[in-house]
Amino acid sequence: MKRQQELIGVLLDLGLSIQASSVYPESHQRVQELLARLHNRLQAETGRLNVLHIGFLGDHAVIDEFPFLGLNPTLDRLIRKMRERGIEKISFREGITPGELKRFVYFVGGGRESGAEHRWECINYGKIQGVSEDEAPMSVLSSQPSRSHVLLGATDVLKNLLLSMAGEGKGTKVSEGRDIVAAVMKGLRKEGMLIDTLIRLQSHDDYTVTHSLNVCVIVVAQAVHAGFPEASVQEIGLAALLHDIGKEMIPAHILNKKGRLDTEEFERIAEHPVIGAKLLRKIECGSDLPMIVSFEHHIKYDRSGYPDVMFGEAIHPASYMTQIADVYDALRTYRPYRKSLERETAVSIMKEGRGTEFEPKLFDDFLDLLG
Repeated sequence: MKRQQELIGVLLDLGLSIQASSVYPESHQRVQELLARLHNRLQAETGRLNVLHIGFLGDHAVIDEFPFLGLNPTLDRLIRKMRERGIEKISFREGITPGELKRFVYFVGGGRESGAEHRWECINYGKIQGVSEDEAPMSVLSSQPSRSHVLLGATDVLKNLLLSMAGEGKGTKVSEGRDIVAAVMKGLRKEGMLIDTLIRLQSHDDYTVTHSLNVCVIVVAQAVHAGFPEASVQEIGLAALLHDIGKEMIPAHILNKKGRLDTEEFERIAEHPVIGAKLLRKIECGSDLPMIVSFEHHIKYDRSGYPDVMFGEAIHPASYMTQIADVYDALRTYRPYRKSLERETAVSIMKEGRGTEFEPKLFDDFLDLLG
C-alpha cells in the first residue's frame, strides 16, 4: 500500500501542476512549489525504475502497472485533460530536468501549442496504438487495470470531505460523496456483487473513513439487490457514506481506545448519531436521508439502542440497511481491542440478532446477498 501511495502522489502532483499552469505564470510560487515536488517524485521513481510509464485508459490512470480510478477530483481532471490533449501514455526517463518538466506541464496545461515545437529529452508521450479501452498496452504496461483497485484513492477523498463537512458545515457541497457512491456502484457491477472483495481493499489510518466507505459498499449492494431504482440507490449510498460523520467530533483517544470503554466514554460515543444529524441538517445533501440515517442507524429493530426515541414512526429502511452493514463491517475489521472475524463467524453472531437487533426481512436479504 505504501508503494501505491507513492505512485498516486506522482499522479496527483502531475494533475495539480498542470492545473496550476493553466492559471498562474511560470514564476508564481504555487507553480514553483508543485513543479519542485513533482520533479522530486519523478527523480525518485525514475531512479528506481529507469523509466516510469503512465497510461490513461478510459476512466483509469495506470502507473507502473497500478491502476487508479479517477475518483479523486484532481486525478479525474488529469485524466480528462489527457483525453482532451489526445495523450494516452507518458514515459518519464531518468535524468529529467526541472526545465523539461516545466515545459511539458505548460504544454499540456496550456493546450495552445504543438509538442513538436519542443525537444523532449526524457519525456515520451502519445497514443496507444491498436489497443482498446479495456486492454492494457503491452508495450507500456504488463497488466490490465485490475478490478480489485476500483476504489483506490476513495478513502483520502472521503477523509477530506468528512473533515470539510465537520469543520465548515453549512455551504459544504457533497458532490465528491456522490462521485464515491457512483464509483461504488460501478465497482459492484464489475465485481458481480462480491462485496467482501471490495471492502477488503480499503486501507487508511482513520478507521471511521475506511469503515464509512465499507458500509457504503455493503448498503449500495443491498439496495441494488433489493431492486431500488438507481436514483434511490445513489441517495441511500450517500446516506450510508455519511452515517458516521458525527464521529469526526468525538475525541480520537476515545474512538481508538484499545480497552473497554468506561460509562462516560460510551456515552460520549453514543452522541455521534445526534451530532451527525445536526451537522447534516446544515448541509445541502439533496434530501433529508443522510440526516435521517445518521440519527437512526444505531436504533435497533426492537427500538433499543441509541439515541432513545419517543416517536412511533417506522425507522427508515435505509437506516436498517446501514445498521446491518455497520455491524457486519465492524465484526470483519481488525480493531486494536480484537482481531477481525471470518465471514462465517460474523454472520453466525449477527443471526442471533435477527428480529430484535435487525429488521428480519432486510437481514434475510442481506444473507442472501452474501450467499
